[in-house]
Amino acid sequence: MPNDFNFISNIADGEYILDTYKSKLTKTIDWDTDTTISYKIPFAEKQKIYKILKKIDIFQYPENYAPTSKKDVFPSFTYRFEFTMNDIDYKINWQENTESEIKDARELRKLFIEIQKYLENDYIIKELPESKRAFF
Repeated sequence: MPNDFNFISNIADGEYILDTYKSKLTKTIDWDTDTTISYKIPFAEKQKIYKILKKIDIFQYPENYAPTSKKDVFPSFTYRFEFTMNDIDYKINWQENTESEIKDARELRKLFIEIQKYLENDYIIKELPESKRAFF
């Protein structure tokens, strides 16, 4: 893993924003209320994220990723992943409003699910106030 590897992951319209550059995590509590804490992701988890990026060939994704699909879904969520790796800054935005099952979409979805699962299982984050946002 490169020494300069860091990322910002904005999951599900800001439900969680993990920023490894600044070692902080923001959790959306209500539509206009956020909680931000100092948070350093463990090295092993950061390395796991890096390996996922390499495996899915993250640089193949365009900045605004939009897989094609015939089935729209609601609610739809916005995801953003910005990272630095080997002095290269890269950004991916994804409005997941389809149930696309093409390989690229499945792999990118796995990246966000991995980060979200890790965060939701961390005891520090479990201690934060519960989100009161409703999507329906």
